[in-house]
Amino acid sequence: MLRVGLTGGIACGKTRVRRALAAAGLPTLDLDAVAHDVILPGRPAHAAVAAAFGAEVLAPDGSVDRARLGALVFADPEKRRSLNAIVHPRVREEEARWAAGLAGGAGPPVVDAALLVEAGVHLRFDRLVVVRCAPEQQLARLRARDGLEEAAARARIAAQMPLDDKARFAHAVVDTSGALEETDRRAQALAGDLRALAAGWRPEAVSRARAASLVAAIAGEVRGLGLRRLLEAIAAGGVDLPDLGRGLQPPAGEPWYAQPGRTVGAEPLMAAVALWSSARGAGEPFACTAALSLARLLGADTASATAACLAALVLHRALLDAPADAAAWPWRAWAEAARVHGGDDARASAERLRAAATGEAGGPDWLAGALRASAGPPDPRALELVEGVLAAR
Repeated sequence: MLRVGLTGGIACGKTRVRRALAAAGLPTLDLDAVAHDVILPGRPAHAAVAAAFGAEVLAPDGSVDRARLGALVFADPEKRRSLNAIVHPRVREEEARWAAGLAGGAGPPVVDAALLVEAGVHLRFDRLVVVRCAPEQQLARLRARDGLEEAAARARIAAQMPLDDKARFAHAVVDTSGALEETDRRAQALAGDLRALAAGWRPEAVSRARAASLVAAIAGEVRGLGLRRLLEAIAAGGVDLPDLGRGLQPPAGEPWYAQPGRTVGAEPLMAAVALWSSARGAGEPFACTAALSLARLLGADTASATAACLAALVLHRALLDAPADAAAWPWRAWAEAARVHGGDDARASAERLRAAATGEAGGPDWLAGALRASAGPPDPRALELVEGVLAAR
């Protein structure tokens, strides 16, 4: 099933877009509302929150005072992690129950949450839609909606990822800068696009033997965040980026997407991304955003993040087509996709990878060696990892 995440900047019109998608017949779920619901008295997370944070976060009627709780956890990253550890599993259980109860043919489910990217859980979704508007409109709308002074409104906007940055993770952007009717029309068009995409959704025909040989050949190139560890995380149900970052040495801090640079080769790590996107049926668009996400977790600069996006696309195709076909691969289109997501001109990187893929001089040795190895017999240990990822799709 195609899974769609919907997010955006504060006061940019995300709720309007979700309601328009629902009006077009797509099932939608507001995860922020679910998170509020699970901490109500008698609900799954209430007692755990009260036990963890004490009477100071409770209102006189015993309910959780969200304003007090928010002030407490946003001032303390450790307390925020504790709250997330309590609430997030309950929210996901509610989401799973909702998805399981959907009628067949209802259309792809759309899950709405304000901080999908900031929380590092956007890779649970095959496609990500980001809602944005012009910065001056965002500020004016937030002040009008919440009655805030300009400084307070700017502080709330600054607490989220910048819109230009967040849009790099998107597969579709809905700009709400125009009239409400225009926003509704764009949301209706998006609903049609998502229905069409869902109709043809299926895993791709990955060559298990080629994937295992490619993974085995690249594994030695990756340091710090091991290819094996990433594949095991994917096979276990996906990648929560903050959790993955805490396993790095040294551990990643917060936010996950603004790390100091590490001496980790991000490009070979894209073998895991390519296998993941193929197994899910999520294809090249997901490969690009997953590549960008892992590169940012590793502290890659813009040029390195762009190169990682491009490497993911090349390795994705290597799982589907024999490397002998590399000269005909869509290098120019890949360079443009990598530029859109990574943010840098990718033409030079594309030429470098094309040279490696076609056996010419000047390409990276790791890719040339991996593509040569992929023509040989599979490595049994790597094949076990590959089977685990494919089974988890």
